[in-house]
Amino acid sequence: MIKALIFDVNETLLDINAMKTGLAEVLNGDETLVDLWFANLLHHSLVDVASSQFHDFIDIGAAALVMVAYSKGIQLTQEHAKQTIKQHITSLPPHDDVAAALKALKQKGVTLIALSNSSSAGLDAQLSYANIKSYFDIVLSVESIRTYKPYPSVYHWACQQAEVAPNDTLMVAAHGWDVSGAKAAGLNTAFVERPGKMMYPLGLAPDYSIESLDQLIPSVFNA
Repeated sequence: MIKALIFDVNETLLDINAMKTGLAEVLNGDETLVDLWFANLLHHSLVDVASSQFHDFIDIGAAALVMVAYSKGIQLTQEHAKQTIKQHITSLPPHDDVAAALKALKQKGVTLIALSNSSSAGLDAQLSYANIKSYFDIVLSVESIRTYKPYPSVYHWACQQAEVAPNDTLMVAAHGWDVSGAKAAGLNTAFVERPGKMMYPLGLAPDYSIESLDQLIPSVFNA
């Protein structure tokens, strides 16, 4: 029986498309490069894990933005990149389905957990700006254990914080790598099919695949 739901934050709950225009300002106005930047950010966070390092998520993001800019012949300093990201990533709106779904789940009495690769301060600012922090019983940043999702220990740690077993927990994410990582760690998983997102074809299949968060209760609890 599912006793707790763990939610990824960026893209799953918050719409990062809202920051494309802001980041594109330092990329000669090319919004298509923002997706490349986010992919590089995730890639290099995993490089940190693989090489037993840990840098702040914003610092990795800034380094990735500098690299993307450089690949297009654009000069950008690490500090300018960092301030640009901080300005926009902490003011992301929630997707339209988020508040109602979290409220309904809260009324079901299950434990709701936010789990993000963002820093503790950044995550708090994001959830507060989106006005959804109050729905969560537990808010967790990987900063506390200094390793990034999808490393298995991150999901096990989140379950320990909620005092629930992995097989009583559902990881909800719009990233195939996040879903596959949680599944490998023994959690149940739900993939949210945000526009343009698909499961990693070679990853572990999710237990549920939903188009919007309002399908969680009928899919998971009323099936």
